Amino acid sequence: MQSEAERTERVRNQGKPDGLFRACMDTIRKSHSVGQALRGAALAAGLMSDARCYAELLGQFYVATEAMERRMDDSLASGDADSFKVLRRVKELGYNFRTGYEQDLEHLLGLDWKRTLGDWTTNPAKIYAERLEVANEMELAAAAFILWGPLIIGGGAALKPRVQKAFGAGATGVFQDVIGVARGGRSARRREFIETYDELLSDEEDDKKRSRDFAEIVKSSADFMALNNEMMVAVKQRPWWSKYVWGGVVVVAGALAWRYKAPRQ
Repeated sequence: MQSEAERTERVRNQGKPDGLFRACMDTIRKSHSVGQALRGAALAAGLMSDARCYAELLGQFYVATEAMERRMDDSLASGDADSFKVLRRVKELGYNFRTGYEQDLEHLLGLDWKRTLGDWTTNPAKIYAERLEVANEMELAAAAFILWGPLIIGGGAALKPRVQKAFGAGATGVFQDVIGVARGGRSARRREFIETYDELLSDEEDDKKRSRDFAEIVKSSADFMALNNEMMVAVKQRPWWSKYVWGGVVVVAGALAWRYKAPRQ
């Protein structure tokens, strides 16, 4: 059986050798490995045994995703049909995860979920959202790679049965677009995502601008992946029975994230 790292490498190799998809995967490699370790540590520490713990972590990614998808919509609404060609290609993938997040958070926390999430939003999530609220086109393309990619081409679909078993079908809305035969099935979704990113800059006729945009998307992907990890380290809700275990997990995970996260300039 392949390890998660081997599966990730296999997906990475489906992109073009000199393409944007591989370049983004390569720049987040270390930070992605830390993210996988953080997710494993969270699961081991009881994430799936406590609805509040799961809702808090889910909520951090909702805060970032909602800011990104809203900024995408506002940007596209502000331009004509020839504007934001890169962003339009990303949006043509047809995903809108914020609605699923909202359904899940209401199921887990009740009708007053927005107030609860407001109290729980961590500093990394706030920083993430603030950056995305003013993000330019290339940064938004990078953010979609980081925030959508794990659900579309990563382990999102595989996590759905565990979430349903732990918290009920009402907590699985965020997975609806990436399970079963939705959008042609998992392999078709993955192929479409990879090909979209490899062709994202194909309409750019200015080689210098294409190179600048390519580099900006790659760099921003690294920045956003680091913020993903920081959000996971910053959560505070704990299952009552794992108080001491979880504390040790967070200390170790935080050290790993600090050591390996993508450098910022």
